[in-house]
Amino acid sequence: MTIRVKIGSIDTKDTTAQELARTPDIKLRLDIRKSLDGNLIISDHPDITVVLMPSKRKVLALAKALNSGVVYGAQDRLFKYLIDKGVVDCTSVQGGSVYASMEGAIPEASDIPAMKIAVINIAKWLETEEPSAEFLDDYEELHVLDLTDPNPVHSTELGQVPHAAEKGSIRPSLTRGPYGLSLYNYYGY
Repeated sequence: MTIRVKIGSIDTKDTTAQELARTPDIKLRLDIRKSLDGNLIISDHPDITVVLMPSKRKVLALAKALNSGVVYGAQDRLFKYLIDKGVVDCTSVQGGSVYASMEGAIPEASDIPAMKIAVINIAKWLETEEPSAEFLDDYEELHVLDLTDPNPVHSTELGQVPHAAEKGSIRPSLTRGPYGLSLYNYYGY
């Protein structure tokens, strides 16, 4: 987004809002929905859902799945990014009223559209998160492929394992004692 600065006399007819209206629109691709009460719900991130609340001037980050330990990290990175860009007040970031959520207040701005700036910055943050999400998807796909179609060097077909008198690390004649690490020999005499 470009910022225009005029030096000289101020023309009362030409306000900043009119200048913003003349600037070209920024086009973004987001998985975004509008709720019945006017909130914008952005669902592009694999771990969190971002909710923009224009009526309350808040950004809320909700966990998509509570069984993962990466939700707080994603929320923390989002709000650090928004604080660095000046979109969210750094003193207002706190845990939300919903379990595993985080929220922050968007400061009042009379000369610029704060909600549009928030959407643009959230979209830019999502672009920074894409490489790690793609890496995790590729890693998971490779892991599944390794389990379902293993490399012939590291696997054997069923029935091709050679026979031996003793196999593995547990010998049948040794058992561990109930107390401590003493070993007892049991021989079939």
